[in-house]
Amino acid sequence: MCDDPHQRTLSKTIKNYNLLGTSVATICAAGLALPGLHDTARAQTIDLDELTIIGTRTEVTVQDNPRSVSVVDQKQLERQAPLSVGEAIRDVPGVELVDSSVPGMKRLRIRGESSRRVTILLDGQEITDHSTYGTPILINPAAIERIDVLRGPASVLYGAKAIGGVVDIITKKGTPGKAVEVELGGTYYSGTSGRQGWASAGGTVGNFDYRVTGGIAEHDNQKTPRGKFTQTGRLETTAFDADDISAHLGYTFGADRNHYLAVKAQQYRLDSESWKDPETITGRRPDIEGVTDFTIDLPQRDLKKIGIFYDGEDLGGPVAKVHFDAYYQTIDRQFENNVETFTPGSFIPFPPPFGTTIPASTTDVRSTSDDTLTNYGATGQIDLEAFRHHYTIIGVEYLADVLETDKTSTVNIAPPPPFGPPGQFPIEDSSFQKARVDTFSIFAQDDWELVPDLNLITGLRYNHIETKLDKSRSTQAALTPSSTSQLETSTSVALTYTGFENTTLRALYSSGYINPTLLQSFGQTSAGGETVFGNPGLELETANNYELGLRFDGTNLAVDVVGYYTKSKDYITDISCSTTGVTCPQIANSTVPNRVYVNVDEATTWGVELLTQYTIPGTRVTPYATGAYTRRRLDFAEFSTYDTNVPRLSARFGLRIERQFAGINAWADLFARASTDVKETLPGDDGPETKEVDGWGTLNLAFGGTYGQNDKYRLVVELNNITDEEYRPLTDALPGVGRSVAVTAAVKF
Repeated sequence: MCDDPHQRTLSKTIKNYNLLGTSVATICAAGLALPGLHDTARAQTIDLDELTIIGTRTEVTVQDNPRSVSVVDQKQLERQAPLSVGEAIRDVPGVELVDSSVPGMKRLRIRGESSRRVTILLDGQEITDHSTYGTPILINPAAIERIDVLRGPASVLYGAKAIGGVVDIITKKGTPGKAVEVELGGTYYSGTSGRQGWASAGGTVGNFDYRVTGGIAEHDNQKTPRGKFTQTGRLETTAFDADDISAHLGYTFGADRNHYLAVKAQQYRLDSESWKDPETITGRRPDIEGVTDFTIDLPQRDLKKIGIFYDGEDLGGPVAKVHFDAYYQTIDRQFENNVETFTPGSFIPFPPPFGTTIPASTTDVRSTSDDTLTNYGATGQIDLEAFRHHYTIIGVEYLADVLETDKTSTVNIAPPPPFGPPGQFPIEDSSFQKARVDTFSIFAQDDWELVPDLNLITGLRYNHIETKLDKSRSTQAALTPSSTSQLETSTSVALTYTGFENTTLRALYSSGYINPTLLQSFGQTSAGGETVFGNPGLELETANNYELGLRFDGTNLAVDVVGYYTKSKDYITDISCSTTGVTCPQIANSTVPNRVYVNVDEATTWGVELLTQYTIPGTRVTPYATGAYTRRRLDFAEFSTYDTNVPRLSARFGLRIERQFAGINAWADLFARASTDVKETLPGDDGPETKEVDGWGTLNLAFGGTYGQNDKYRLVVELNNITDEEYRPLTDALPGVGRSVAVTAAVKF
């Protein structure tokens, strides 16, 4: 028997009976089709009764969660036609989508923190990247069951990189109650003249459940309104291709069917380029004049992963649950950069009597990088109810990252001597590094019901981080020190109060940290004739966060609002080697000041995030709004600025309606996305440099429906950027797609 999900005090003591990965409590909490549990006329854009583990590492509703969490469930995913997983959660308040001008490689920023400071989980297991840009999300949206998002520092629960937040992508399992279910689907995107298709087969046979999903994507150059970004209506070098395959096999066993064992495997391959932004090139490299060609190619970005999972529930005594998982993954990536500059000839009247003529010359700088990142780890967790009014989790986690990089740089100047400049050309430089970081963690969290309706949730994590350069395999063997050992303790304290009807009040303190990437510690990265050196003496970046929040979940009205303040320090950035007091290796014949990573920056961020919706009584019409107000100040060694590439205001607001007729479950959503202008000021060799993009707004319409038993047929149509607005969301994102349509069709049988 399901309990009323609005009786909050009962939700903390629900024992979930897990059958083939589907929780009875989840089915009951959804309440979409059961009278008396929820208003069936409510078109749910926001579901605060959704169960999630991301904020507490044990199941609790969004409503009762002590942290800022959001869930994008299966229903919401099926009502979109996203190019990527990132676009499926772009409207979560505080979340920004970036790509560093690389199509098909979307990354997420949360509360202004860079993508490098956001933890990406795949089925609870971390995907690492060790690049300066952060972890791209490489998975087919068709393989996803749901996406859980945690905003704000959360290192107590999820370790390194959780300064900005955590995103957990949960993949589909086998279909319960069916031996075989096959789904075929595809999407056409006019904005890229692109196509994505997928096929999936899953089911349950006896105690086993299984699923296999495969997909392919082909996209041409992106359509963008003619203007400052393109004169042709298409962004050159924004095409990309991808393919993927994933598999799941699960087994339920035990006399009470309360043990579950699963194996999951994924492979994702991406071939992409990079859009050439002339403004960015000249802004970043004012020392280079006459750039005649600039290209970046990323012919390989491949992810392979295999993981095992075990869950046991209702094990007797004080042990409520046991969880264990382990995984092994590799990421192979290739990077190619070419910069060509032209220097016109000139005449120098000295030395007399005839002077000197310097002929015109062309300089070609080619840089390549071939990297392999191997990542493996394991997590064990026990949930205990050893004491009355306490729910305690204790866990251990081990994570190892091994990075091998092979980099080359070639400089060629034509014509060669005697007509060109003196020197030996081409100049060739190569480097190879192998380094690793091992992190061992112990964590604990206790949820204590102090009095009815008032809970205190405290957490503690101890982290031991070992970073090491393999000198026998690295050209940077002279780096000192070649290994470091660091300790970091993370804490969190939260209060939740549920004494008011349908309302949860919460207060939270949490801390976060991120250790330097292996490239930042030991790397040597060359691009465009410039080299950035690693620094093995870097310290951890850390953050402290404070939040006050309110959630209300009434019959027709839902509200989730939070205010927060976050202070981060010891940020890692690269600065010029010509800066006073900074030394780093120099490259022979280099005419460009090189750079090195250091801890110099701090950040202070505060803001308000809001999700709200209201279903008009007696109808299935729901106006809604999500948005964020954000202020962020960066403190560099030279200056401080609020120009941090974060919009002060960003929002989505719209009107959704649902109807049933002739056996069709139809819906429509008319909405606008909008953002204020964005500026970004960063240190440069000649002082601060500022980039800016204007504020923008787009009008959009999405509609669709399902038909047949178990929603056999599904159709989604998106009319995007109806007014053909020319805009760029952020300074490190591609310009927005112009007026376009996306159509998704799928069938299950």
